[in-house]
Parts: sequence; structure tokens; C-alpha cells
Amino acid sequence: MKKLLTLVLFLGMALGVSAQLVNQGGTITIQSGATLVVESDITNTTGSIVNNGIIEVKGDITSEAAASFTSAVDSKLKFSGTTPSTINFMASTILSDVEMAKTAEDLTLASDLDIDGDLTFTEDDNQIILGANNLVLSATSAADNVAVTNSFIVTDGAGVVTKEGLSTAFKFPVGAAIDSQNDITLAEGGTVDDISVRVLTDAYDAPVTQTDAMVDDVVSATWEITEAVIGGSDLIAAPSWAAADETTTFDNTDAAVFQFNGTDYTALATTGAATTVDGINSVTNVGLVLDDTDYVIIGDSGLLRAFLAAKIILQGPYQASQDLMRDQLRTKSLIPLEEPYSDMAAFTHVSGGGGETVDALEDFDYVADGDDIVDWVFLEIRDSADAVVSTRSALLQRDGDIIDIDGSNSAVSFEGITLDNYTIVVRHRNHLGVKSSGIVSMSPGTTAVYDFTSAVNQAVGDQQEELETGVYGVYGGNANGESAVATAYKGIRMTGPSTINDALALLNQLGGIYTATQFDVYETEDLNLDGNVRMTGPSTINDALFLLGVLDGVYTNLIVRAF
Repeated sequence: MKKLLTLVLFLGMALGVSAQLVNQGGTITIQSGATLVVESDITNTTGSIVNNGIIEVKGDITSEAAASFTSAVDSKLKFSGTTPSTINFMASTILSDVEMAKTAEDLTLASDLDIDGDLTFTEDDNQIILGANNLVLSATSAADNVAVTNSFIVTDGAGVVTKEGLSTAFKFPVGAAIDSQNDITLAEGGTVDDISVRVLTDAYDAPVTQTDAMVDDVVSATWEITEAVIGGSDLIAAPSWAAADETTTFDNTDAAVFQFNGTDYTALATTGAATTVDGINSVTNVGLVLDDTDYVIIGDSGLLRAFLAAKIILQGPYQASQDLMRDQLRTKSLIPLEEPYSDMAAFTHVSGGGGETVDALEDFDYVADGDDIVDWVFLEIRDSADAVVSTRSALLQRDGDIIDIDGSNSAVSFEGITLDNYTIVVRHRNHLGVKSSGIVSMSPGTTAVYDFTSAVNQAVGDQQEELETGVYGVYGGNANGESAVATAYKGIRMTGPSTINDALALLNQLGGIYTATQFDVYETEDLNLDGNVRMTGPSTINDALFLLGVLDGVYTNLIVRAF
């Protein structure tokens, strides 16, 4: 018959085991108040370990399927030492208290870990690495890493941290990697439920598949939050992060929690300054309503971006023979690298618009001729009250497409846009503006499309001219478009004082000498956008004749913008 070993440590005693401890059928009981210190590994193959006191292990601990490991209330399993440890409980085991007290080392889970007591980190640089395994904390468990630095649970795989019966505020001490701590505090304002959390390494456009990492206006982390019972959870979330997690364009004075809705992200509270304590930043939202599994990130107001793919034709440079606008400003290298509208009194940027810049003149040149840049344009998004909520300066291509400045031939992005109906306004420095006659639905993460060129009534009022059959463009000839006079940029005329008279503005640009010519310039008075300002010569090069042609050859005519 095999002889069984029974080892009992009595109250007040401490036993040190210098080598590994292997239990092959015996019963080891640590009494309340006693401590068993194992300098290496603990392997429980077929025996029983009953912990009523403290087991301190500096190596790995394994309890095989045929063995049992029992933890009494207030007993503790403590991990210490200077080398990494692994824990593997092959049979269902619930621990009481667990303490991480290693010297800048980690504990790796080789099995799920259930803790019915408290999880405490008492040394710096201690991590519990989950991998594919889960760590479950009971409804009464606490998790404390307040007094230490860089000590938390690493959710580097499919494993999650679960808090059973979440109700009052509970901090999940988690991070996606050993050098990236992103704790999150959750409180339940709805139905008490088991809530699971893991952190992903980046903020993703597509968090479900963890693809398309975002590089602007975010903290590089995504919190995946799951409820056990679908529906009923209404959480208050306070994620935290270090400055090293912030992307270069992120503004932590303008931050909020954003929730992924399956398509894009929605801010759960108004953006504002993050709270910073000991170098760790955090923000709080009100009302994170879960639907099974949801994802939240930290972003600034720049994340509230919607996109617009608009199209217009400028009358001045349009060449009907090519169905394209001329791009002589580009070929003469006259288009400024920075948008011109911030310096013009008649244009006012809001919500992050203004100062748009390209890196080099080559950025105006695209492979397709129809994609080459004609000039800068000014875009407005207006709400139902006709208030301007967002603006951008963007680039106009020869075929009429308006694109963003990033060189990707993409739609223009706007900040400060929420799901709503808007109207679109496109303006140019020496053409009349046009406003969409139709309502355009916009929301963060989506692209709205609007083509002014397809019909005259795509713009409100009588604001477009049929440049050729089926092609509609905005009126040119607004030579004083940058005037500080409020009404100046709203009309095209050849009568009246110089403040409203486009012909006089043209003459003044030439120093009052109508026979003078300015070559290779970027000026508002260059009405046909050929890079020259002149009042002599044939109509193809004469800006005064172009202006008269806009007015149908009648200099007393007037074209006024209707909005």
C-alpha cells in the first residue's frame, strides 16, 4: 500500500522549502496564520493541498486534474521571487486572496483563474499575463494596484478579466501589453451583471476584427466590454492611459469616451479636459449601454469626423472642349501650399477648419489629368438653422471633384459633425458660392455625396450657369470676393463704387491702367484662373471681357448670391 504524507503547519509556524515541492498523493494543510514558502515550483499531481494560511511560491504552481487545491476564506497564494512564474490549475479551483509580489517579473496563466478574495499587487512591474485564459473575480473581490507602478493584468490574447455581479465602481487593472497599462473603472447603473474586459493594443476603425489601427486623435487602446446577460447594462466608464499611449495629434484637453456602434464611433459625453493624477489620464462617460459586446476608445473632437465628396465646376477656368477646368495656376506653380481663405476677411473658419497645407507643389499633380488641382475652395456645413457648424479648405480637381489635402484623392473630412441633416455650401475666392438645394444626411465615419454639376437646381436660387449641355457651373467674375464689405462677395456687377464693382476692382489691381498686365500671379482679380490679370486682348485671356460675358454682355446686369 502506498503511504500517504500528511503535512500540517500550525498557527504561527513558517516552513521554507528550498527546492521544488512535489505532492504525489499526500495531503498538505497550511493552517491559519502559517506560511509555506517554496523557493522553486509546486507540483500537485494526485494529492491534496488545503490552504488556510499563506502559500508563497517563487516558481511555477501546477495542480493536475487528479489533484485538489482548496483555499479557505482569507487564505492567500502569494507569488514572489525574481523569475517568472506560471500557474496551471487543471481542475476547477477557486482561490481566496492572491498577491503579486515579484521583483519586476510576471505570472502567466496556463489555465483559467478564479479568485473569490482580493487580488493585490504589492510590487512594481508585476503583470499577470492571460493569453487565451480568463481571470474571474467574484462579486466581493477587490483588485488593488494603487500603491504600485506598472502592475496590472495583461490581456494579450483572447482571455478576459471578469467581475462577477458588477454594481458599484470597480477598477479593472488591465493593459494590452506589459508596457501599456490601461485600467478602466466601471460602475453599473442598470441591471447588475457579470462584466468582462480586455484591452486591445490600438484604437481600431474595425475593432471586431482588430484592423485599421487609427493614428490620429485617439489613445492607442480599445476596451472590449462584454456583459454576461444581453441587455440591461448601463455603465459609467472611466478608462485611463499614460501620455505614451496618445497619438501625436491627440488633445487630452479635449477628450471623451467613444463607443463603436457597428459602423463608426459616437462620443458618449461632451469632450473636455482629461483628469491627470500621477501622470495617468482618465475621462468619464455617462451611460455606456451595452449590447452583448461593445468597444470603447478615447478620442478628441477630431474623431467626430464626417466626410463629404462634393463636385462643382468653376465658370472661370472651364474649358468646354475638354470637359475640364484649366489648371494653369498649377502648371505655373502659383497655387499656395497653404489655403488662402484664412487671410481673407469674407471667409471665417470654424470647428478645426483653416490652415490646411500640402507639403509640396508636386502634391497638386496627379496621374490622371482630370485629377490635377485647379485651386483651393472653401466648404461649409450648415445645420437646419443655417448656422455654419464646420468648415474646411480643400482642393478642387479639373473634373470638379473636391478632395482632402492628404494626397489620397479622398473625400473631405469635417470635425464636429453629429448624425443630422445639413446643407452644403461651396465657395471660391472669385466665384459666387453655391448652397445645396437638397438636404444632406451626415454622420461621423460616413461619406455624404453631393454633385452640384448635374442640374441647375442642385443649388438654391439661380446660382448656376449651364456651361454646356448638361454641365452646370458656379458664376465667376467676383473680383472683389475677398473684400471686408459684407455684401461684396455676394454679387457680380460692373456698376457702382469700387467696393462692390468687380470691374473697378480689376482696374485697381492694375494700378488704374487698363492696358497694364500682371503675369504669373495668384490674385482674386484673375477671373479665368490663367495666372494673369489683364483688361486687354481677346476674351480668352481678357478678364474684363470674361466678366462682361458672365453678365451676358450687359454691363448693367447684376448676379447676386441668394443666401
